[in-house]
Amino acid sequence: MQLAQFRTADLPAGDRFDAWHEMTSNALISTVVTTDSVNDFTATVRVLDLGPVQLSTVSYPPLRATRTARIIRRSDPDLYYVSLPLRGRLGVRHVGRDAEVDTDHFVVIDTSQPGVVVNREPVKHLIVQVPRVALPFKPSVLNAAVARPLPIGRGIGALMVNVAQQLMGSVDAYQPAEGMRLANVVVDLVTSVLAGHLSNGGAARDAGQRLLQRRIFDFIEKRLSDRALSPSVVAAAHNISVRSLQLLFQDQGLTVSGWIRERRLDRCRRDLRDRALAARPVHAIGARWGFSDPTAFNRAFKQAYGVPPGDYRRQQVGPEECADGQGVCAQRQ
Repeated sequence: MQLAQFRTADLPAGDRFDAWHEMTSNALISTVVTTDSVNDFTATVRVLDLGPVQLSTVSYPPLRATRTARIIRRSDPDLYYVSLPLRGRLGVRHVGRDAEVDTDHFVVIDTSQPGVVVNREPVKHLIVQVPRVALPFKPSVLNAAVARPLPIGRGIGALMVNVAQQLMGSVDAYQPAEGMRLANVVVDLVTSVLAGHLSNGGAARDAGQRLLQRRIFDFIEKRLSDRALSPSVVAAAHNISVRSLQLLFQDQGLTVSGWIRERRLDRCRRDLRDRALAARPVHAIGARWGFSDPTAFNRAFKQAYGVPPGDYRRQQVGPEECADGQGVCAQRQ
């Protein structure tokens, strides 16, 4: 993980505003910006990219940033911004609402909707940038929280702020591979904070259920090669009963065992069309993804994809490429 930093103080005074505007349009969000400080624009931007989630701290002098419908048609990242002033106050006009947001509050901004953000004094704010699809709320439900000053409080809201600031302040302590896990932590915190502010109890419960489902899907995906993976293992890892787990999947039109089998077969399918693995026996690929019985693997694969795994491999990579000198592809599967 790397922390990108930009300071207008490093540039000639006449170039600062244009450079800052270009940088923030690329790294954050495209807007039309007007300010009285064009000739001496002092601002900083720090951006931490966690993959699907981005954390930023931005400081700048008084300005007006407008996101128009035309800009959205040209560039819509389909994100929600959770903005928390660390110094100063933000004025927001968005989705038909006006909000004044100070250092004890945060505001949610929908990048797919036009809006205006104004500050009449220098500000510094923390931005948590989250994809719309990562939040387990229906848009109609989450809209109730958009463009409203929401108190941070001393509980989960304060924890969200502290975690975001800690991540930005200690990037060197984390490995690049940890980015996705840290992004999930941030999304979970944002989800919990927003659920607490939604007055609709059913919406909060629905968000909690969706969050649990996402955690379970992620848990399964990371353990597909573990032959011991089963509904009881998944349920125990999430402190719920097997019956509750089955009900969560039933709502999705799935069974837990069926989903595990489907994801394993998909991994096998990907490996079978990978030329780099062409010399690996078919039964070894099945075993790699939890199918210890070659006969059962052949039967399950054919039921899912219409052909046995050996035939599928020959169709994808060709018999001459998947032979390893011992006729692996030509062997009876």
